[in-house]
Amino acid sequence: MPLLLVLALGVFAGALSMRVIDPVVPEVARDLDTTTSTVALLASAFSFPYAFSQPLLGPLADSMGKARIIKIFLGVLTVAMLISALAPSIEALFVARVVAGIAAGGVIPVAFAIVGDRFDLADRHLALSRIILAAVTGQLTSSIGAGFIAAVFGWRVALAITGLVALATLVASILYLSPRPKVERPQFTLSGLRSAYATIFADPRAYVCYGAVATEGLIVYGMAPYVATLLEAKGLGGIREAGIVIAGIGIGGVIYAALVRILLKWLGGKFNIMRGGGVIAASGFCLISLQPIWPLQFAGFVLVGLGFFMIHNVLQVQATELAPNARGSAIALHSFFFFLGQAAGPVAYGTGFSTLGVLMTVLLAAAIMLTMGFTSAGALQRLEARLPVRDS
Repeated sequence: MPLLLVLALGVFAGALSMRVIDPVVPEVARDLDTTTSTVALLASAFSFPYAFSQPLLGPLADSMGKARIIKIFLGVLTVAMLISALAPSIEALFVARVVAGIAAGGVIPVAFAIVGDRFDLADRHLALSRIILAAVTGQLTSSIGAGFIAAVFGWRVALAITGLVALATLVASILYLSPRPKVERPQFTLSGLRSAYATIFADPRAYVCYGAVATEGLIVYGMAPYVATLLEAKGLGGIREAGIVIAGIGIGGVIYAALVRILLKWLGGKFNIMRGGGVIAASGFCLISLQPIWPLQFAGFVLVGLGFFMIHNVLQVQATELAPNARGSAIALHSFFFFLGQAAGPVAYGTGFSTLGVLMTVLLAAAIMLTMGFTSAGALQRLEARLPVRDS
């Protein structure tokens, strides 16, 4: 089995677990006798541990071997998802989601770091776009699949299936994911940890990359746990429609992966892709802000997803080059800030909806994405022009 396929399967399993709760928030709330606002915070319960585990998991992967770390945490993810399906209370489900978040954090970013290790810079854009495709396909599958499965069999079955997918992926990784032979790995020490992060932040691009991905995570994914509730409140649909609408982000990612070569040529380089992504994402949020019928909201989320991935893939490639000798740590920090933003997103959107209303909150999101696409592209372009060329 080719290396890229094995890594893609691991990323798919991790992404599948990430968004599986979003379309079934009302169903979980009814079953566990709690409020939808409480269940919406399960997204943060996954994302915060995912984020805060990264500063440790990145250096640990550099030290122990990235292939070994992926296998260990796929096992943990399997157990956490199966326990989630059996959770007797909202408190137990919160605990299981915390563990699942840590486990996914030991799979997805490490797979990206392996791509950085084993693919030359010339091939890395395409290779990373394929791994991103696996991630968005996992999110797409969980968004649509969880809604439909929960509508027929219940939300617990949707979570159990996610656990079984993680188990199958664990078996594939044990069989086909091998460590690189004769690689010198740094010893895991606190001084080494400090040294690695000092090296990363010595490159000024780190501040731009990590600030931008935190903003992306908050703006793009923060609204997802509220989609089902907003549709139900306006009589526009239920959990099945919510799953389709949220899946629009993933479909936007699939479109990007299919067009990445064309976009690089047509827009004249990676930084123009980021600027274009800001425009496209902002237009999607403007459409969503009107809260139209669910097919139009789906179209809005497709635009948001396409714009987001146009920005995100460039940031991801930049992150692989911040510190080639500590690539696991650099990618881990990338994920830390991205999921820190995702974890804060539901809180930010909840506050915005209750104070500004849906229209103004989502229009503000549009303005932020537009501004971020242009400012981060300009900053990275200037900084890259001033830096010496480094070997990958």
